[in-house]
Amino acid sequence: MNYSEIAVYTTTEKSEVVAYFLSEVCMDGVSIYDINDLYSNTGWDYKEDDIELRYDSEVVVKGYCNLEDTNSVLDFLRKSLSELTDAGSLKIEVKTVDGDSWVSKWKETFRPIETDKLVICPEWLTVETDKTVFLMDSGVAFGTGQHETTAMCLEFLEQLNLAGKNVLDVGCGSGILGLCALLLGADRAELVDIDPQATDIASHNAAINGLSECATVKTGNLTDKTHETFDIVFANLTADILTQLLSQLAAVVHSGTVLILSGILDVRLDSVVELYSKQFDVLKTKGKGEWRALLLAAK
Repeated sequence: MNYSEIAVYTTTEKSEVVAYFLSEVCMDGVSIYDINDLYSNTGWDYKEDDIELRYDSEVVVKGYCNLEDTNSVLDFLRKSLSELTDAGSLKIEVKTVDGDSWVSKWKETFRPIETDKLVICPEWLTVETDKTVFLMDSGVAFGTGQHETTAMCLEFLEQLNLAGKNVLDVGCGSGILGLCALLLGADRAELVDIDPQATDIASHNAAINGLSECATVKTGNLTDKTHETFDIVFANLTADILTQLLSQLAAVVHSGTVLILSGILDVRLDSVVELYSKQFDVLKTKGKGEWRALLLAAK
């Protein structure tokens, strides 16, 4: 199957931010090519023969999407990149590639990810551990637990008392947050995403973990698909989307509901806190790199 490969040229410092923007619209995978990582042995997905010649100045962030989605992805990306400063040239290149070959190489390198209570393991591998194992096929997109925004949500999640709780995962992607909540003791979870490819992956991940009966996966926006309140709500999105979703999120919580927000750039944290603190108590803030996450409780 052919895909559109969208490459953005940036700096090491801004590469994770660019990658996150791409991951919001490229459910078929995102990779960062930074020559500094190659020399420091901190891990490339795979090394191509002429890599030193092609990536010797700027960092290249590549996202992969369906051919028919290319124009909408580019529109979103250009708008998002316009918010960045000191981020290099931000040149964008687009070409058509053989996606099956890229996915095969990616699968060769993806390894289990370990947190305090979980091991997140690709479904094509096995792992020996005393911790709870979450099997997943991420669709080679973010939501594997590797990215800072997801990792912070998992850290908050593992600190909660989940017994008997009902959980909502907004913009669920691969479903990692809602499904891991179930594995750690939650009673049921609802997973919602506007992208049908994301909900297909989330449904698959629910099935391979034996969670289909307690996980409901819905395609659409929050207003159309959710009409009840929840004990715990995840929204790992972007500051702009979180700003737009405040009223919708406020409608699906009750007094004491725990709300976990992530995907917030550090420069946007204050504005998000100011907005949400009108209806929620801010309990904790986490930071990794340029990203911030919030733990809140409904008043």
